[in-house]
Amino acid sequence: MQITINLPEDIELDDAVRQQAEFKARQTYIMELLRYGSISTGYAAQSLNLSRLEILDLMGQYKISIFPEQTPEALAQEVAETRSLIQPLNNCYRLQDWIGANALRSH
Repeated sequence: MQITINLPEDIELDDAVRQQAEFKARQTYIMELLRYGSISTGYAAQSLNLSRLEILDLMGQYKISIFPEQTPEALAQEVAETRSLIQPLNNCYRLQDWIGANALRSH
């Protein structure tokens, strides 16, 4: 995709100013695509030659949340699913703690 901006002929820009303006326009366009969910953070980072950490910082500058917008119901469902995944781990760690505490008693 190519976007063209027509400026009046009497505007003269030196190369550095033109390049900075083009970069900023590209950056803003990519960030708006990200805001609306049209692209992923990974694609945005790659398109702007940024690391994952740098794209998160840039998202903050553009006030783009790293979390998708969710209804309260969808968030509650995600929390429930996460809890169900974590529960077996909690049980495993409790068992390990119990085994460790009882192993000390037997010595």
